[in-house]
Amino acid sequence: MTKVTFQEKYYPAVKETIYQSRLSNGLTVSLLPKQEFTEVYGVVTVQFGSVDTIFTVVDGDTQEHPQGIAHFLEHKLFERENTEDIMINFTNLGADSNAFTSFTKTSFLFSTIDHLFENLDLLEELVSTANFTAESVAREQDIIQQEREMYQDDPDSCLFFATLANLYPNTPLAIDIVGSKESISKIRVTNLKENFTAFYKPVNMSLFLVGNFNVGLIEEYFSKKQAKVLDELTVIKEKVSLQAVKQTDSLRMEVAFPKLAVGIRGTEKVAEADCYRYNILLKLLFTMMFGWTSNRFQNLYESGKIEASLSLEVEVNSRFHFVILTMDTKEPVALSHQFRKAIRNFTKDPDITEEHLDIVKSEMFGAFFSSMNSLEFIATQYDPLDSGETIFDLPKILQEITLEDVLEAGHRLINDGDMVDFTIFPS
Repeated sequence: MTKVTFQEKYYPAVKETIYQSRLSNGLTVSLLPKQEFTEVYGVVTVQFGSVDTIFTVVDGDTQEHPQGIAHFLEHKLFERENTEDIMINFTNLGADSNAFTSFTKTSFLFSTIDHLFENLDLLEELVSTANFTAESVAREQDIIQQEREMYQDDPDSCLFFATLANLYPNTPLAIDIVGSKESISKIRVTNLKENFTAFYKPVNMSLFLVGNFNVGLIEEYFSKKQAKVLDELTVIKEKVSLQAVKQTDSLRMEVAFPKLAVGIRGTEKVAEADCYRYNILLKLLFTMMFGWTSNRFQNLYESGKIEASLSLEVEVNSRFHFVILTMDTKEPVALSHQFRKAIRNFTKDPDITEEHLDIVKSEMFGAFFSSMNSLEFIATQYDPLDSGETIFDLPKILQEITLEDVLEAGHRLINDGDMVDFTIFPS
């Protein structure tokens, strides 16, 4: 038995120590013991998401699969060979389990107050074994089609993904994470097997545990699992292409007020190690301009031109990055013009000041520390495979950020970026 040891990294701003090790099979394991809690959360994250529908096998051909394949595979892995749902086994151990798929990742999560190691065994089984039949795939297609229709009836979801489709036309980002009606119907057993084989490898996964556990016992547990050899990742993921955007668009739905989205996509490549910090800089910039502490938002809200519903979505990774603002407004055309003009002229915005930056940073700092009381938040937001900083670097990053840094990030996104708007009008 080869002894597994964990390296310690202390984060003084949050007074937390992360323990991390890379097993012989390539799996990255990170631990955050928090003895003041009774629960433990465990999450396995696979670097495989909705944008990964096209990939090239090293020394092989390029494969293309239907949109929604990552989400479909997430569903299917819960089904064992006898059609039994493995989620029942988590329940029998007193654990709650869940899974979710994003643009670039798939995560499988459990929470428990007991039987930690049995739950870890079950989680390993979940992501390392797969059973697909044509009959079970057909059943799952019906289930996911119903899920897709539910999202289609949600105006906020439609607004977000329609805006994204116009920012990234003819790419996987132009389709909902669950896929389209046509793409879901095209998924076959061979698609699932090829993607499972390509991406569900320990070297492409990470495990994070947070909560009430003993690090020494975790070391013993993984020391007994050191027999597997490293299985290298043998696929190359495709970049998200940047084609001409559709600058403005609309549709009609059953809504009380019009819904407006303004989206900006960046065209400059972002190094993986810089993604987390760049994400924070963009959030600070757009919160200063459009957040509830801005004069712009207060004036629009007091005049009744905007409801208290303005939301900000910032997505940054090395393959694509974008910002989307969404809101309910009775004057979508006028506000779109006003917001787009303000974004283009952000360096002259009266809300972008040293004083306002301090306010927004303090608000982000406070929200972060409040979130540290949630094991689920920590488990789902910490990604050990990301190069560079993690969520535990946030206090240090906020302390170091200057107004010049924020303005530089704005230039990086906006100067050569592309902008669109999308409106949902009442039917």
